[in-house]
Amino acid sequence: MRNIHYLLSSILLFLFSINLYAGPEKFDHLEIYKQAKVSLQGPSEEVVQSSDGKTLARAVYLYNEKKQIREIQFFNNASADGKSVFTYDDNGVKQEELFDKNNKLVEKLVYTRNKLGQVVEFEVFDAGNVSVLKWKFQYDQKGVLSGSRYIKNELTEKFINEYSANKIIQRIYVDKDENPGNITVELDNSRVTRRTKTEPAGVHSINYFYDSQGRIEKMIFSKIDETETKVEKTHIFNYTLPMVVEPAELSKH
Repeated sequence: MRNIHYLLSSILLFLFSINLYAGPEKFDHLEIYKQAKVSLQGPSEEVVQSSDGKTLARAVYLYNEKKQIREIQFFNNASADGKSVFTYDDNGVKQEELFDKNNKLVEKLVYTRNKLGQVVEFEVFDAGNVSVLKWKFQYDQKGVLSGSRYIKNELTEKFINEYSANKIIQRIYVDKDENPGNITVELDNSRVTRRTKTEPAGVHSINYFYDSQGRIEKMIFSKIDETETKVEKTHIFNYTLPMVVEPAELSKH
């Protein structure tokens, strides 16, 4: 179930264990649906297809009355494969809990924000409430400036974002400032159109496509080499199914 969770949540905010997540979060297409005030309905369903069009997995999104994501239910081969449950406070998402197909807690993600509502810390705990990793973030007037990952209080990775008019380059550093690669985010009117990750292991890209209302409708994941671009999978977002809404609950913590 854990693999399906990351497969289906490949652009959800702050799953920084995968480097593509460590990009400029303000452009993440799902983050708006985890804030306190939104006006557009988020996706009702996400379908993951292989390069030959075969359905690999899917997710169903449920919302509260504020149109925040309340729960994401994961499916593999038409069978339930776990879920993520979100908790909010007045500033937005506060906690996410990941459960396996037997409804057993797998891990918990906790967000800490500053007075501006920006996430300054993100920590992952296992089922025993033991910290697995932590990310800390710094901001400037353009957005996320840098981030640092800690495991057992030891700095294990960091990134620095460089902004221009239509592009953001994220440089990743590990092992005493050795740079193993970078992520380039291409923008069109502040909307992400493409992310490309370059590292020694190869080059991977995500292309984003939007509908007439500006909502993400498709993401194509590809591997790029010197002679060809090979599509690995496609995420398709459906907005036409009925949106399930339940009363919003704020965290008491």
